[in-house]
Amino acid sequence: MYRREDGRRAREAKHTGWQTLLAALALTALLLTGCAGFEKEYVAVTDYTLPERDESAPGNLVRVSDVQQLREAIRLFVRQGGGEGRQRVVFSSEYRGNPAEDIDSAIWQVRTEDALCAYCVENISYEMRQFVSSLEADISVTYSTGAIPVEEIITMAYATELNKVIEKTIAAGQSRIAVLISRSTLTEINLNARVSELYMRNPGLAPVHPDCTITVFSGRGNERLFEMSFQYHMSKEQFLRRKAKLDAVMPVVPEDADDYTRVSAAAEMLYAACNPRGDRSVYAALVLGRASSEGIALGFTELCHRLGLECYVVTGQKEREDHFWNVVVVDGMAYHVDLFAPPEEGFLKSDESFWGPYRWTTSVYPKCEKNYSEPDQPILPEESGAATGETRNPDEDEQRAAEEAAPAAVTDPGFREEEPASEDFSVAAEISGREENNEGDPDSAAEGSAFESPALEPVPSPLADMPDSSATEEGEHTPEL
Repeated sequence: MYRREDGRRAREAKHTGWQTLLAALALTALLLTGCAGFEKEYVAVTDYTLPERDESAPGNLVRVSDVQQLREAIRLFVRQGGGEGRQRVVFSSEYRGNPAEDIDSAIWQVRTEDALCAYCVENISYEMRQFVSSLEADISVTYSTGAIPVEEIITMAYATELNKVIEKTIAAGQSRIAVLISRSTLTEINLNARVSELYMRNPGLAPVHPDCTITVFSGRGNERLFEMSFQYHMSKEQFLRRKAKLDAVMPVVPEDADDYTRVSAAAEMLYAACNPRGDRSVYAALVLGRASSEGIALGFTELCHRLGLECYVVTGQKEREDHFWNVVVVDGMAYHVDLFAPPEEGFLKSDESFWGPYRWTTSVYPKCEKNYSEPDQPILPEESGAATGETRNPDEDEQRAAEEAAPAAVTDPGFREEEPASEDFSVAAEISGREENNEGDPDSAAEGSAFESPALEPVPSPLADMPDSSATEEGEHTPEL
């Protein structure tokens, strides 16, 4: 048994020896002949070495350590505007989170929760790159071509300065602005009402009441972006030309004139311009000389402001039809003025005098407690010599009595006094001259369609005579300054 096992082992050892010899011979032949006998391709594989980041590459560089910093970096990059360039974001080695997932989430939040991005950003894209020591993302922004450029968007923390921005925009005839307010509860409706109120209080801002369209874009919390479009229904050149003519109108009053003289001068310029079928603009009232109750109320407000008087346009009803008039402050007291009414009924009147034919929201306007009455002429005895200790000359007393008996140079606005039709300063002649000379004026022709009906009978002013009018450029007439 032992001999049989030894024989088997001897045969296996001999076979293994032959295999080793054959393998050695094959290896020797391969080394001598090279690889010419093999047609297969071989690729050498080495360990991958990450490239170093190019420090000179264009674009800003921001390092972030969490998703909040990543979101803020993207938001600030969007607000830089410019339309070109890239923002490079470097994820620090201590970054808390998954960069690939966080960047998608941050971009979505910025696009949907930031008011400015919701308004003007078309798309935000990125490209991730791995370097030796960091993971980085190149972010690019595509802006909407229809939006106002980011660098032209007006920004403010609160709406306290919004009124000044709107007034400046209207006065310049600008057609569109975008205002970003960090904290605001304004809506499209109440902001549109604010624009209308600002113009009604300051009608000299523009020749016509602008139509305003507002679109609101909301962000997180109370962040709001308002895109405001203004329509003036005329070209920019027409706007500026008419604005210059409007600015040139000014009543002539002494520098030391009292409030009553000033308000009377403003009324004097507008009584004859009242026309129910006239245009509703301040330009029609002060330059063309024919306007509806709205245009007259706007014109009276603007003249009072230029004379240093506080004045408001009242929106209400007269005989149950829409109507406009004014409340003006004279010597610290408020009074109603409706230049479409006879002076004895509509000039410097109280709430009680107006209420009935007129209806308005009383809480919106100053309270008018009484009708205006001119200061009484001093009636003696305090002016007598006995009261003052002065010696009176009988001749002087007779002369003074004769002067008091003579008609006053300026009549009370409580009645109308007929004036000769042949007088050169007739308001009717002035308006007629305007209409004849306006034929060659393209601006006046555009406005003229509102005035095709025969003019109303001119009402002579109960106040001081108006100065002669003189022609201005383009055939229109304005009161002489």
